[in-house]
Amino acid sequence: MGPLNAGTLARIYLVLVLLLTVLFSPLLEFGIALTLLAIQLYCIYKPPRAASNLVIVVASLVLAPLAFQALVGEMAAVLLIIPAIFLLDSSLKQYALAQTFCFSKVGRNATNVLKSLGLCFGVVLIASIVLFNLTLMLTAAVFFIYFAITLLYTFRKVPLDALEESKTWSRTVVGDTDSKSITIKSNSRIPTQVFLQPTDSWVKIEPTMLTSTNKEETTLHFTPPLAGPSKISVKASIVDPRGIIVTDQLLQPLDLHIIPRAKYAKWLANKFLEQTAKGAGTATGLSRFAKAGKFGVEFQSTRPYQPGDSWRDFDWKHTFMLDQLIVKEFSEAQNQVGIIVADLTAKNAEDADILAYNLVMSALTLAAEALPSALAVYNSHEVLAATSPISPRETLKKTLELTDKITVEEPKQKVLQPPEMRRLKRSISQLETIKNDSAQKLIEILEFESEANLQAAKTHPAMSALMKAVKLAQAPAVITVASPISYDSDALLLGLEQLRERGFRIVFLKRQGI
Repeated sequence: MGPLNAGTLARIYLVLVLLLTVLFSPLLEFGIALTLLAIQLYCIYKPPRAASNLVIVVASLVLAPLAFQALVGEMAAVLLIIPAIFLLDSSLKQYALAQTFCFSKVGRNATNVLKSLGLCFGVVLIASIVLFNLTLMLTAAVFFIYFAITLLYTFRKVPLDALEESKTWSRTVVGDTDSKSITIKSNSRIPTQVFLQPTDSWVKIEPTMLTSTNKEETTLHFTPPLAGPSKISVKASIVDPRGIIVTDQLLQPLDLHIIPRAKYAKWLANKFLEQTAKGAGTATGLSRFAKAGKFGVEFQSTRPYQPGDSWRDFDWKHTFMLDQLIVKEFSEAQNQVGIIVADLTAKNAEDADILAYNLVMSALTLAAEALPSALAVYNSHEVLAATSPISPRETLKKTLELTDKITVEEPKQKVLQPPEMRRLKRSISQLETIKNDSAQKLIEILEFESEANLQAAKTHPAMSALMKAVKLAQAPAVITVASPISYDSDALLLGLEQLRERGFRIVFLKRQGI
C-alpha cells in the first residue's frame, strides 16, 4: 500500500463499503460487490500501472452504486460514492505524471484524458436514460459536476500566460553552435508540468520538461542557418496536476543576430589587409585559421637530438627502437605554392554563403602563412580569374572581388557518374594482358571513352582556368578546391587527376567551411 494520502484513504473507504455490501446485499448486487472488492484488494496488494489503475478506478466508481442501491436505495447509493471520488482525483494525478504532452495551438486545450473520460461518462449517461436507471443517471451527473468544478478551478489557477521567460540575445555566425541559458517563471498558482519543444529543428533544449512551481532554468543550443528567423521561439505546454487541461504558450526568449559566413570572412580578410599594410603582422584572431591551413610544413626526415630541440618534435617510436633521442625534421613552407580552385556557381543562397566563406578563408590562410598563391576561378560559362602564383595579399584582394560574382543557378540533374580516369587506365592495362578479340574490342571502347572525356574537359572553363594557374607552379604545390563537387565537375576532376599524377597535392574543403 502506498503512503497515507487522500487517494489511499478513499480506496480504503471504498473497500469497507464494498465489504459491507458483500455481507448484506442480495445475490446480484453481491456478485458485483464481490468482484469490485476483489479487484480493489488486489490493487492494494500489487498496485497496477498508472493507466490500468485509472481504468480500474473509473469502472469501479461507475459500477459500485449499482451494488449499493439494493442496500441503501438509489439516492443514498450515489451519495456513498462521493467520498471515493478522491480516489479518481488521485489516479488522475498519478497518470498525469507518467504522460508527455505536445504543443497543439496557443490557448487552452482538453487533453486526451479529459476527452476519453468525457466520452465514457457521456455513454454512461445515455445508457442510463435508455435503461431508465436513476442510479447510473445520478452517478454520471456526480462525475460531470466533479469535472466542472475541477475545470473551473484549473482555469482560475492557471492563466493563459502561465509562463514568463527571461530575454537574451546572441550574435552568431551561420553554422556555428551557441548556447544560452534562460529562466522561465511560472505565473500559475498551482504546481504544473511544463513541456518545452523548439519550433526549429536546429534548436535543442535541455531539459525539455520542467516541474514549474516558481522559477526554472533551461538551456538552448542552436546552430542557425542563413535563412533562420530573427527570434528563437519555444513551444511550451503547461499541464495542470490532473492532466486534463493543457495550456499552450509560445515563448520567444532569444533575439538572434545571424552573421553570414561570407560577411564574417570578409571582415577577417579586411582586418588582415589593414593590419599587415601597416606592418603589424598577422591580424588578431587569425592564428587559428593559419594553424588549420598550414600547408607548407611537412615531415622530411629524422636525426639525433641536439640541444635546443623542442620536445614536441621527438620521434618517440625511433627513440625507443634506437635507444637514443631522435628528432623529426620538417620542410619549410617558403618554397610552397597554394592554388585556389573554385566554381562560383551555387545552387541556393546557403551554398553561396558557404562558397564565399571557403574562397576567402582559403586565400586568408595562405596570406597568413605568407605563401605565394594562384587562382583558378570559373563558372559554367567562362573563366573568371586564372592567375599565376602572386603575392598572397593580392590574391586575398582578388578573392574579395570575386565573391561578388557568385551566381545562384538551379542544379541540373546528374544522370551519369563522373568519369574515373584512374579506373579506366587500370582497366585498360589489365585488359592488355588478355590476348583475344573480346578484350581488344573492350579496350577500344574504354580508350574511346577516355579520349572523349579528355576532349570534353579541354573546352570546359574549369580545365582552362586550372591549367593557366598551374603553368608556373611546380609540384608539390597544394591545390585547394573551395567549391563543392557538383554535376558540372567532370572537367575539374579530370584536370585534378592529371595534376595529382604530376605530384600536386589536392585538398577538398568541407561544405561547412574550413
